[in-house]
Amino acid sequence: MSVLGNRTSRRFAVRSKARLKSGSRRAVSGLLIELSIDGCRISNVDHARFAVGQTARIELDGFEPLDGLVRWSHDGLVGLRFARSLSAAALQSLLHSCRPQAVAA
Repeated sequence: MSVLGNRTSRRFAVRSKARLKSGSRRAVSGLLIELSIDGCRISNVDHARFAVGQTARIELDGFEPLDGLVRWSHDGLVGLRFARSLSAAALQSLLHSCRPQAVAA
Protein backbone atom coordinates (compact mmCIF):
# COMPACT_ATOMS: atom_id res chain seq x y z
CA MET A 1 0.00 0.00 0.00
CA SER A 2 1.27 3.45 -0.89
CA VAL A 3 1.93 6.00 1.83
CA LEU A 4 0.14 8.52 -0.38
CA GLY A 5 -3.02 6.44 -0.04
CA ASN A 6 -3.17 7.21 3.69
CA ARG A 7 -3.27 10.98 3.27
CA THR A 8 -6.55 12.52 4.35
CA SER A 9 -6.09 16.09 3.13
CA ARG A 10 -4.60 17.82 0.13
CA ARG A 11 -1.03 19.10 0.47
CA PHE A 12 0.17 22.37 -1.02
CA ALA A 13 3.73 23.29 -1.95
CA VAL A 14 4.74 26.48 -0.16
CA ARG A 15 7.93 28.32 0.68
CA SER A 16 8.22 30.46 3.78
CA LYS A 17 10.71 31.05 6.56
CA ALA A 18 9.51 29.48 9.80
CA ARG A 19 10.63 28.91 13.36
CA LEU A 20 10.02 25.58 15.07
CA LYS A 21 10.09 25.23 18.84
CA SER A 22 9.59 22.36 21.24
CA GLY A 23 9.38 22.61 25.00
CA SER A 24 11.69 25.08 26.69
CA ARG A 25 14.32 24.84 23.94
CA ARG A 26 15.08 27.84 21.78
CA ALA A 27 13.27 27.98 18.43
CA VAL A 28 15.20 26.89 15.35
CA SER A 29 14.87 28.37 11.89
CA GLY A 30 13.58 26.30 9.04
CA LEU A 31 11.69 26.48 5.78
CA LEU A 32 7.99 25.61 5.53
CA ILE A 33 7.75 23.62 2.29
CA GLU A 34 4.41 21.81 2.49
CA LEU A 35 1.10 22.74 4.08
CA SER A 36 -2.27 21.08 4.52
CA ILE A 37 -5.30 21.77 6.64
CA ASP A 38 -3.99 19.18 9.13
CA GLY A 39 -0.24 19.78 9.21
CA CYS A 40 2.97 20.80 7.53
CA ARG A 41 6.47 19.78 6.52
CA ILE A 42 9.48 21.89 7.48
CA SER A 43 12.96 21.52 5.98
CA ASN A 44 16.43 22.76 6.90
CA VAL A 45 16.08 21.97 10.60
CA ASP A 46 18.17 19.94 13.01
CA HIS A 47 15.77 16.99 12.99
CA ALA A 48 17.63 15.41 15.91
CA ARG A 49 16.05 18.03 18.18
CA PHE A 50 12.55 16.79 17.40
CA ALA A 51 11.31 13.36 18.47
CA VAL A 52 8.20 11.61 17.21
CA GLY A 53 5.30 12.31 19.59
CA GLN A 54 6.84 15.50 20.93
CA THR A 55 4.71 18.67 20.98
CA ALA A 56 6.00 21.54 18.88
CA ARG A 57 5.01 25.02 17.76
CA ILE A 58 5.58 26.58 14.36
CA GLU A 59 5.84 30.35 14.08
CA LEU A 60 5.37 32.21 10.79
CA ASP A 61 5.69 35.97 10.51
CA GLY A 62 2.29 37.65 10.48
CA PHE A 63 0.36 34.63 11.81
CA GLU A 64 -0.60 33.18 15.16
CA PRO A 65 1.65 30.27 16.23
CA LEU A 66 0.40 26.80 15.30
CA ASP A 67 0.75 24.02 17.85
CA GLY A 68 1.09 20.41 16.88
CA LEU A 69 2.68 17.03 17.32
CA VAL A 70 5.83 15.78 15.60
CA ARG A 71 4.74 12.86 13.39
CA TRP A 72 8.16 12.13 11.88
CA SER A 73 11.66 13.60 11.77
CA HIS A 74 14.63 12.68 9.54
CA ASP A 75 17.20 14.05 7.12
CA GLY A 76 16.69 17.69 8.11
CA LEU A 77 12.90 17.43 7.75
CA VAL A 78 10.14 17.50 10.35
CA GLY A 79 6.49 16.57 9.80
CA LEU A 80 4.02 18.25 12.13
CA ARG A 81 0.33 17.44 12.62
CA PHE A 82 -1.58 20.46 13.91
CA ALA A 83 -3.36 20.18 17.25
CA ARG A 84 -6.41 21.74 15.55
CA SER A 85 -7.11 21.64 11.83
CA LEU A 86 -6.87 24.97 10.07
CA SER A 87 -10.07 26.66 8.97
CA ALA A 88 -10.50 27.06 5.22
CA ALA A 89 -9.96 30.82 5.63
CA ALA A 90 -6.74 30.32 7.63
CA LEU A 91 -5.42 27.85 5.05
CA GLN A 92 -6.16 30.29 2.21
CA SER A 93 -4.46 33.13 4.08
CA LEU A 94 -1.36 31.04 4.70
CA LEU A 95 -1.26 29.84 1.10
CA HIS A 96 -1.55 33.41 -0.17
CA SER A 97 1.34 34.47 2.07
CA CYS A 98 3.59 31.42 1.57
CA ARG A 99 3.30 30.84 -2.17
CA PRO A 100 5.13 32.88 -4.78
CA GLN A 101 2.74 35.17 -6.61
CA ALA A 102 2.38 34.70 -10.35
CA VAL A 103 4.09 37.44 -12.31
CA ALA A 104 1.82 39.15 -14.81
CA ALA A 105 3.17 39.02 -18.37
